Amino acid sequence: MDFREQQDRARRQTIFLMALNALLIVVAAAAVGTLAWFALGYGQQAMAAANSGQAMSAQGSPGDDWIGFLWGAGLTAGGILLVTLFRWFTRSDGAKVAQSLGGRELTDQPSGDFTAAERQYLNVVDEMAIASSLPRPRVFVLDREPGINAFAAGTKPENAAVAVTQGALDNLSRDELAGIVAHEFGHIANRDIKLSVRVAAMVFGFTFLFFVARWWFHVGIGPGRRDARMRMAMLAGAAAIALVGLLTVLFGRILQAAVSRQREYLADASAVQFTRYPDGLKSAFEKLQGGASSQVKAEGAAEMNHAFLFRGGGARLFDTHPPLEERIRRLERAD
Repeated sequence: MDFREQQDRARRQTIFLMALNALLIVVAAAAVGTLAWFALGYGQQAMAAANSGQAMSAQGSPGDDWIGFLWGAGLTAGGILLVTLFRWFTRSDGAKVAQSLGGRELTDQPSGDFTAAERQYLNVVDEMAIASSLPRPRVFVLDREPGINAFAAGTKPENAAVAVTQGALDNLSRDELAGIVAHEFGHIANRDIKLSVRVAAMVFGFTFLFFVARWWFHVGIGPGRRDARMRMAMLAGAAAIALVGLLTVLFGRILQAAVSRQREYLADASAVQFTRYPDGLKSAFEKLQGGASSQVKAEGAAEMNHAFLFRGGGARLFDTHPPLEERIRRLERAD
């Protein structure tokens, strides 16, 4: 399998996974809408029974008025999208993301201030910009991080940033450094960063359901004259919405990890395309496989795990990176 075939396969699988993520929003909105429809119908029955002095029928229908469903589903979908957009805008600028992790920018420093390793790094970035036909991104180094790692950030080439750790500069050869920088350029060229930010923001958007559940809970236990059965129904509804929120976040993270794994394969293939030398990236992978650390200790690094070149540990379903063994095997087949 050549790198172009790997790229095509990763893109096809990503489209399928993104469709599943969109379906998850529809399912969440429909679930909350159904609960709202049931609660509204139940409340109307409780009020009618209280006014007439009769007991509610245990077999009573929640009602035929679908206004509760439409409001519940519409507000849920709208809330998820609003929270998603908020998250999107806070993660769109690559330089701000790099700075938030303690990155020091090299592109705004006088050339005489660079170490030999930093000059080599900048030269490699310039080479990859030419090879990929992309504008030169803003360049950062995480100089307080001894582990070997790298990431790209920004939702489009014009606001992209590339960062490597000091450990990568200290421990990788030029070919290995070119391999990991080419990998990050692959993410920029394939608009993977935009996709990963979109998916991460979408998963974060599902947390809106917990705010809805909290509101239902407070309404259910709030003061005022309220039928005891209605109170119990509100509390049950709050628990049900919280469960929907938990499940959507859970499945959203599974899909996020699956999308991320496919884009890592795609970026590996793109690195081969840009360098025409798979052994550089493969050698960097083998160093990690041999026990070199990839840990990034900066505050907020855990939240950005999906963006880093390497990530260790974690359950397979939630792992945003493919196994190093499989990545090395694919690079060997690209020789």
